[in-house]
Order: sequence, then C-alpha cells, then structure tokens
Amino acid sequence: MKKLLKNLLPGAVIFGFCWGGAAAQDLHVVEQWKGKFPVDKVIDDKPLWDQPVVQAAMRAAMGEQYFALSQKAAHSPEAPVTDDGNGIFVAWTCIEGADCSGNNMTVFFDSASGNAQVCWRSSEGIGGKVQDLWLSNGTARPLPINGCGVGEKNPFASLKKFGSAK
Repeated sequence: MKKLLKNLLPGAVIFGFCWGGAAAQDLHVVEQWKGKFPVDKVIDDKPLWDQPVVQAAMRAAMGEQYFALSQKAAHSPEAPVTDDGNGIFVAWTCIEGADCSGNNMTVFFDSASGNAQVCWRSSEGIGGKVQDLWLSNGTARPLPINGCGVGEKNPFASLKKFGSAK
C-alpha cells in the first residue's frame, strides 16, 4: 500500500496544481484575424471579441471587473491584428470612441500557451486623469504614465516591458 501511495502522490500533486489554475485556451483561432480588424466576422459570423476561447482567455487575464467593462467597449476604432512571427498576436481597440486615446485596450494572445495579457488604459473623461494597468492572471498592476504605449511604433513594446512569459 505504501508503494502504491508513493507512486500516486507525485501525480496527485501535479493534478492539484493544474486543477487549481485557470485553464489555458486554444488561441490558434486568433491567427485567422491576422491583418483583419477584430470586429471583422471571420469565424461563425462573430468578431474576434465574441469567440468563446478568446473571451475565456481575456476573462482569465483581466478578472471579472475589467472583462465586464471590455464587453461593453465601443470597439471602434481598431487596428488590424498583427503578430510577432512567434505565435504572439496583438489586438488593439478603443473602449470609448469619444475618448479613444484615454480609453483603450491592447490584448496580447499567446497561441502557444493559450494565455492572454492586457494593457488597459482608462481615463476620467476627456482631459481627465489617465491610468494604465497591466492585467494578467486576473490581477491589475498599475503602470507608469503612458505604460500602454499609445502611439508607439512597436505594438509589442508594452508586452516586452511589462508582460510576463507564460
């Protein structure tokens, strides 16, 4: 009996760690939006934001509060989805069209790990205080001013600076 328990214990410990964490998603569907806008209806007549695996990855990254806000987003204007050539895709959209520079999100999808990370910018109205946050694993981390890199030529700059390898 001791030998059986000794052999089963490592597997049970690993199972416990995996079961307790958020399940990774198969984000290879994001590849189909490369060069297209996230609002384009590419799969099942739905935009990127309405794909179940995308929503699950975003919910896991953002937590319930920010995920709910993202679902109410204007999603206009947007930029075409791009990739880094290594399975990381980036989608950018406005949260509020009337104040896009102060209210937007950049979502980084890692198709290999199935995880997402989000750079979230929100403001207190036009001309109001702007706050940038890094959303990952359901938690929000404040970033320095302009941390989300609006206007940057490299769409992956904030991921490289603030993101975590999965």
